Amino acid sequence: MEIHNENELAGRAIEGDRLAMDRLLTGNYAHMYQIAMKVMRDPVRAEDVTQDACVQVLCQIRQFRGDAPFGAWLSRIVVNTALLRFRRDRYRTPAADLQCVTATDRSPLPERRASDRELLGLAERFLRTSRDGDTELFARRFLAGESLRTICDETGLSLAALKSRFHRARLRLKAVHDREEWDSVFQQAA
Repeated sequence: MEIHNENELAGRAIEGDRLAMDRLLTGNYAHMYQIAMKVMRDPVRAEDVTQDACVQVLCQIRQFRGDAPFGAWLSRIVVNTALLRFRRDRYRTPAADLQCVTATDRSPLPERRASDRELLGLAERFLRTSRDGDTELFARRFLAGESLRTICDETGLSLAALKSRFHRARLRLKAVHDREEWDSVFQQAA
């Protein structure tokens, strides 16, 4: 198509002439696909970009001012659409790389269950020997996931006192850990 004819057709398309718009898109479709193919380097994705660019032209035809040839304006839309698609696709995980979550067996291996039981036994022994109330505080903070502020508000303890109790309890836990050699249990569980 000649530049003069394209700009004239674009002017008619802006006024709402569907036949002019159809001629513009049909006449430039192969060129739009070639541009998309240069950016995407994949025929399927280039076809998608070309179709998306056609939609963009339909939506944005009123923005064509006629300062430059219609083909240049159209090419810029195709390139922008391709670049946007390329960036968006870069962050997607291909379906072949995804594992089917429903098909996996979520139950732990017997060795893992045994080491978990041993860890729970060690933690339970530690909590039984801890100060009154520490067991409840630990459960609220580390099992229920409550915030320090929530625990402070509900127990009436100051934030400094609560942090101090957690710190001292962690030091006691570390001492028990060092004394009873929990490392082998933790390594098995990992």
